[in-house]
Amino acid sequence: MQWLAILQWFQQNREAFFVGISGVAGWFSNVAKNRLQSQRNAIDAEQLENEQLALALNRERFLTDRLNDLVSETEALWRRLYDRESVIKEYHSAALGAQRLLNELEIKVGRPVTLFPDLPEFPPNTEKAVRQAAKEERGEPYDNEHEDRHPSLSSSPMGRGEAPIGKDNHRTPTNN
Repeated sequence: MQWLAILQWFQQNREAFFVGISGVAGWFSNVAKNRLQSQRNAIDAEQLENEQLALALNRERFLTDRLNDLVSETEALWRRLYDRESVIKEYHSAALGAQRLLNELEIKVGRPVTLFPDLPEFPPNTEKAVRQAAKEERGEPYDNEHEDRHPSLSSSPMGRGEAPIGKDNHRTPTNN
């Protein structure tokens, strides 16, 4: 009999019972939906992070390749500069040797020694030499910055105020 009473009570209150069951089922489905959404969000965030990581890696590869290309290009330019510098050094040495040889021949013959303008120091390793080289490129072959624009003349190809080989310093040094 008790079963019969329970069934009657259930039949009388079935709408309330279904409302309660549907409320609990709705709550569980909402919890499940939120859990699935959070999992999807985590997966999407992970995919976004992976996409951002892939983008960052591609950018890193591009920049590394570009940097390597620029380093190679810079090294090639430095090699060209050193090659040109060595040629200029050879010409500089040859010019100094020719001046020295001419002065020696003039001394042997007894003629007055030819005054040559100073060749710029090469490579220009002092600030003054760098300024002098820059002036010469502009067409100002003067080593002083005074009003009297007289070119400086060396007493020999060996430098300022030095005498040629086998000869005393027979000229006064120039003003620097």
